[in-house]
Amino acid sequence: MSENSPIKDTLYENIANVGEEQIHQLLLNGEFSELFEKICEPVIQDVKSIEEYEKYGTLAESFTHYLFTEMLIPSQRKISFENIELDMIIPNLEELRKNNDNAIVIFFAKTSDSMQINERIQEIKKIQKKDSNIWIISKEIMNISQSAYAIERNSFGEFVKDAQNFVKSRKINKLNIFKT
Repeated sequence: MSENSPIKDTLYENIANVGEEQIHQLLLNGEFSELFEKICEPVIQDVKSIEEYEKYGTLAESFTHYLFTEMLIPSQRKISFENIELDMIIPNLEELRKNNDNAIVIFFAKTSDSMQINERIQEIKKIQKKDSNIWIISKEIMNISQSAYAIERNSFGEFVKDAQNFVKSRKINKLNIFKT
């Protein structure tokens, strides 16, 4: 699947094992926590060769990309804006430039170093002024002024639900269907 990425390989193997039909049914029913349990928890258990925080962060980023694609949630990944690296933006860089209220910047923390995480948050705040539109996804829930989610069943489920609600509330996604 991907060069030297046991996380992505295992993730997409689990996605294939669960099957597109069951995944779409869980998505349609809003059962995001159950989807995390079926697909991501086995990856967490199976992949041992990578540092824990990096493993969780990479898994969350890869799974989010997959889910947003399946749910037709518009997003851009791995972009640089004003010399600041961004993991993901909903819906896109153009909207972030035009109106901070209509854009979410998502940061997948791949370290336990709180100083390093706070530095990244401060960089992101230079381009996304609204704390509630900066979402931090990390191995454990963080006590910060931005929106924070943990990479575990319930919190990750809330993250996906919040992303879906954000897109619906802003009428960003013109197609309200799942890809086939």
